[in-house]
Amino acid sequence: MKDIFKRVTNSIICSSILALIMGLVLIIFPTMSLRTIGLIIAVYVILYGLVLIVIDVKASKCYIPFDGMLPGILSIIIGIILIFKPKIISTLFAIIIGVWIIVSSINSIKLALNLRDENIPWILLLILGIVDLILGVIVIFNPFEALQSLTIFVGVMIMVHAIIDIIDMLILKHDVKKISKVIENKIKDIRI
Repeated sequence: MKDIFKRVTNSIICSSILALIMGLVLIIFPTMSLRTIGLIIAVYVILYGLVLIVIDVKASKCYIPFDGMLPGILSIIIGIILIFKPKIISTLFAIIIGVWIIVSSINSIKLALNLRDENIPWILLLILGIVDLILGVIVIFNPFEALQSLTIFVGVMIMVHAIIDIIDMLILKHDVKKISKVIENKIKDIRI
């Protein structure tokens, strides 16, 4: 159980590191063509969606409370749209990234609430999830109109979101023994 949980958290940390890199690329090269930005984001979002789906399937076999199926499917759909319609990125860039962050933050909040009865820093997970949710809303309704400013702004928001995900996973990895016991107890309760 602990090994599977560690693999799940490591996968999410790796995905978050990729998001950090993508955010950094958007900040460093804000004047890249929309087609290039769209394709970079499309490839990342599809890979991220696939990782979430695989993690969800593996986690559900072990009764780990991870809900990655919906954001995974949403990520893949968004990625496919961006591959075939990369120019759509200019009009929907902030909305797509904002929705992606919001869905991810809702999953973080759900995870924190599932752990609230345990001796795990679930409050910190909840606060980070709420901050992430606020960031997603800000991305959707951002006041920036110039594409270059928007690109830098979204790059920063993606990096903040990735850092929050990494902190979440490090907290969970730190308490893996406690979380494994919680999951094992819930499995026993289900079987009884």
